[in-house]
Amino acid sequence: MSYGRLIYHNKSSTYFGARVVFPLVQATTKRNVSLTQVVGVNGSYINDNLNYTDITQQITFIVERPIFYKDWFTWGMDFGDWLTCKDKFVKYEPFYFDHFRGWHWEAYVSESPTVTPQSSNIANVTMSLVCKPFLIDDESIKYQPVSTLPIYNPTQYNSLPLFHIVGNGDFTMTVNGLDYQFKDTDDELFIDSEKCLVYKSLTERRTSRAILPNHEYPQLIPGKNTISLSGNYSKFEYQPRWRRAIV
Repeated sequence: MSYGRLIYHNKSSTYFGARVVFPLVQATTKRNVSLTQVVGVNGSYINDNLNYTDITQQITFIVERPIFYKDWFTWGMDFGDWLTCKDKFVKYEPFYFDHFRGWHWEAYVSESPTVTPQSSNIANVTMSLVCKPFLIDDESIKYQPVSTLPIYNPTQYNSLPLFHIVGNGDFTMTVNGLDYQFKDTDDELFIDSEKCLVYKSLTERRTSRAILPNHEYPQLIPGKNTISLSGNYSKFEYQPRWRRAIV
């Protein structure tokens, strides 16, 4: 058995004297399918919903309470505050675990920490995260210029990139031979394949100005991808968002 750190909002669990027990009892996802039985037919009809289920990951900490906390009550209040989503609505956010070595969960806290003191300064703490079914590559959620050379997806799963264009007028973005057209761009534009949105800002949607092939957003397939952009622009960047299923 060894230990690790959980990092959330740029703060480590070790600030609170909390170390994650490793290895985890790893929760895994599964393909979201339903079965329909048909009279007289052996086997079932498989209804594939074309996605994967969320997972619930339990995390156990061993905590040595720092001396600047006078008791477990004050420690637990601060630890719980750290893990609380700061936005108005709960959302998936990055949780980093150092044993994952470059990958992270997108998750939210589904079960608040439960503190079980073992002595005056040692306790076991358990909590649970609901996680999206994919781990996300840490570096791939940083903006990078879109290369004119082929781009290679290193995973076996399609990625759902986020594109950012700075410019004005009409644009045609071509991804793997498919043309995505964007009309009357004013200053900048985001194309978010995960959220299925085109916008200037979160309050200024531009989806109605987009023409998408088969009404689908661009994806980057495993292996080689080609991306180009035509139009009057000064910046063309993206987050590739490489991902791998938690299976």
